[in-house]
Amino acid sequence: MTEISRTVSTALQSLRQREQTSRLAAEISDVSKEVTTGLKANPYDDLGHRSADAIAIRMQITRNDGFLTSNALLDRRFLAVETSLGAMRDVGQEVLEQAFTADSAGGLSTTYLSQAARTALDRVLERAAVSDSSGFLMSGTRSDTNPLQAWDEINPRTGESPAIAVDHMIGGPLTDGADVQRAIDDLKAGFGDSSVFFNHNFENTFYNGAPSGNPPLTSRTSETQTLTQTAQANDPAIRDLVRGLAMLSAVNPSDIPDEAARDAWLSEARSAIAAGLEGLTDLETQTGLKRAQLADTIAAQESRALFLDGEVMNLEGVDQYDAATRLTQLQNQLDSSFAITARLSRLSFLNYL
Repeated sequence: MTEISRTVSTALQSLRQREQTSRLAAEISDVSKEVTTGLKANPYDDLGHRSADAIAIRMQITRNDGFLTSNALLDRRFLAVETSLGAMRDVGQEVLEQAFTADSAGGLSTTYLSQAARTALDRVLERAAVSDSSGFLMSGTRSDTNPLQAWDEINPRTGESPAIAVDHMIGGPLTDGADVQRAIDDLKAGFGDSSVFFNHNFENTFYNGAPSGNPPLTSRTSETQTLTQTAQANDPAIRDLVRGLAMLSAVNPSDIPDEAARDAWLSEARSAIAAGLEGLTDLETQTGLKRAQLADTIAAQESRALFLDGEVMNLEGVDQYDAATRLTQLQNQLDSSFAITARLSRLSFLNYL
């Protein structure tokens, strides 16, 4: 009986075996994670005082990944704006070519020209409304607003549509050079926001985005760099293009009886469209250059991401072959522990008598 009293109870031994089994299961879970990821399961415990370095690198990775995500979205926005500017330029070029071949003396050619100009206006307005999940891209900081008012829709700010405003600026039938020059001057003033009539100014009736003078949309692309999106629908290039198209759409040159006045009207419309196309080319080029600059930034950040991943592996990485070996050893120990626990569960006090 003295020998039995010095023997550890089977209940206590069973409890110890369960604790060891639980510990082995936890270690197996950690090592399995290391085998799968190639990283320490508990890096900050293992690294000790170097855990601060690992945390700092992780923070850099988070910031760098954030820039990569936002820059990819910004690149898509710049591409959308660049594509829209190119489409506007193509639309205006088609009308300009037709305007140079139209017979100012009248006939079907000028009728078709007016129809083409009207169709082109709608296409320009449609292209200016380019948008993504963030809003309208050519409205400046008022990204929740479609930048250009639909041609035949009333703008609630002025109670006039762009078409009505243009008709008012033209002021009725054009019969001679004086009428034509007055209408041209009024249109230039309206599209330049210098008209004495509130309703005739471009940014009151035609345009709904952020007004001239407001800061442009600016995006931070890195810790030290920002890029602005300066192509807005109130840019002088778009104003000139819309003004030229509006002149041809609102007035059929063949309806002007005086030949010199007809030529003056056609010439001014062509000049306005040509100036708009030149300005659109500049805007498109600037946007393309910004995309190229952004591409360089993204490439640098992708290289930095690879470097930081390497630094993480230097600190938190494990030898996966060694981890696999340890996993096999732990699994063997766990199997042995289960076998011992099973044997203990079948023992009773009678086994010691």
